[in-house]
Amino acid sequence: MAELSDADFRQRQERSLLWTLFRLRGKLTLRQFSRERGRIIGAIVVLLVFGPLIIGAAIGTATGYLNLENQWPTALLGGVFVAMWFIWLVFPIIATSINESADITRLLIFPISRRDLILSTLLGTLFDYPTYLMLPLFVAAFIGFGFTSAFPVIILAILLSYGHMVLIGQFITVAIGGILQSRRFRDVAIIVFSLLGSSCYFINLAFQSGVERFTESLSLQEEEAFADAFTNWQPLNVLQWFPTGAPARAVEQALDGSWLTAVLWLLYSAVLLAGLTWVWFQAMNRLATGGGFLIGGRPQQKQEKEKRVKPQTNRRSPLDWLPDDLAMLVGKELRSAWRIPQRRVGLLQGLLLPVFMMGPFLFSADFSGGISSLPSWFGLSMPLYALFLFWSTSQNMLAWEGRGLPSLLLTPQPRWRLFLAKGMVFLLIAGIPYLIVGGAVSLILRDSITVFGVVTGLGMGIASLAVTAVASVLFPIPINLEAKRTRGAFQSGGNFKTGCATITLVPISIAVVNLPAAGMLGAGFYFDLPWLAAVGAMFSLVYGAGILYAGSRLGGNLLMEREPELVATMKLPDE
Repeated sequence: MAELSDADFRQRQERSLLWTLFRLRGKLTLRQFSRERGRIIGAIVVLLVFGPLIIGAAIGTATGYLNLENQWPTALLGGVFVAMWFIWLVFPIIATSINESADITRLLIFPISRRDLILSTLLGTLFDYPTYLMLPLFVAAFIGFGFTSAFPVIILAILLSYGHMVLIGQFITVAIGGILQSRRFRDVAIIVFSLLGSSCYFINLAFQSGVERFTESLSLQEEEAFADAFTNWQPLNVLQWFPTGAPARAVEQALDGSWLTAVLWLLYSAVLLAGLTWVWFQAMNRLATGGGFLIGGRPQQKQEKEKRVKPQTNRRSPLDWLPDDLAMLVGKELRSAWRIPQRRVGLLQGLLLPVFMMGPFLFSADFSGGISSLPSWFGLSMPLYALFLFWSTSQNMLAWEGRGLPSLLLTPQPRWRLFLAKGMVFLLIAGIPYLIVGGAVSLILRDSITVFGVVTGLGMGIASLAVTAVASVLFPIPINLEAKRTRGAFQSGGNFKTGCATITLVPISIAVVNLPAAGMLGAGFYFDLPWLAAVGAMFSLVYGAGILYAGSRLGGNLLMEREPELVATMKLPDE
């Protein structure tokens, strides 16, 4: 009895420990949403945007499982499982880990068994809302095959596939974490994936055009041969060798009555899962004991470099015409703009933004009559482009200081000069692509209203910088400059008020501030008075400069009143 009692006690202790780890994961999730209220809005937005797509995909796959013939139901199952596995494999590389479980390296120092750590990692994914985006696809698989003789096999297939998805994401993070955390990879990833995401529309157009050309080039006999080849194609012969494709083959064999073969395919997937689990756990031990990542080595220790005193030279700087303090601030801001890859992406996107915005119009418009067929009001779109470009580039300008913001606020520099220097640099960053695009449009249209519209848009952009300067103090959003992408309003410490103000109040304020300049340009075009549009263009430059000065002053006064609160808000939750 004593031995039985001891075993029962140990069993209960293990269950209690696993429940404790499960509760810890739940508290960490709750803490993320309580400390970062903007994540609640982000989760809602993700569910509203991707939820219908996932549900539609689940309904479509369930319909395919029930209605397709021959090998196609299980081939579709294998394609879905392998596609989801690739998503969990690739997503930690291009963005961030889907599974946000507790840092297991901090738990290795406690007397917790390997089994409990692995089970807590798998069960902890139930608190990740991306997991629920995958759940409808698993439900669809159960609807398609769960009410057949393959019921036990489909259950095991779903469990094995889900285990592979979770652990492959964890393994990638641990295996190549040294590369993923390197500054060079982060910079390249930001630029590549930002530009790739911005050009999705044109990639889609190129793909559609290629498919149309391919189908047009096929003859009738070639089309019949292609259809026959597609009908006899066995995609599961390839998919079965993937960790999540083998369970689909097991389902197929179970439906055919080959239970031994089905068990062998499940065993194959289970062995791969066990091997991946062992390698992942060993990699976690290596990382916890200071051995570093499997690829990328251990993090390099920062070594102090000897500072060499360079002899001062009398080289002149382009900023010499500015006061010394303002020249130093502008120089610092320019260096920061060059070193932070998110700003480089912003500059490239500013140049490509007109192409992205006007792409559908250019592809669908009929230019058989030449450029002259464009409407006369086309040049009036330049101020709208300027407003969007300056707003998107300069919003949240204080957050680009990152962790250096407290050090900057320790300087005795007048606060309004900080905003004036930032406004000048943002004017340069957004103004260069704007003037390039505006100059090109003016040369193409050769219309005076277009030239006046470009100049007016520049003045309106300058005035917009004043609004974003004040908004950066009233509605701050911390930015993680070490991440592979910028943390948005709903993925950072920004609360509900900040998120709503960023997308509503700030754009409305920019529009209201720029009404005088826009009104003069619009009146000149409507009443066909070019001289009034010219006066409005000159007025917009003077007006914008005055508004920027007044906004810098107001932002500086607000900053002096809110410095402690601002520093606390700008601190990232993981710091």
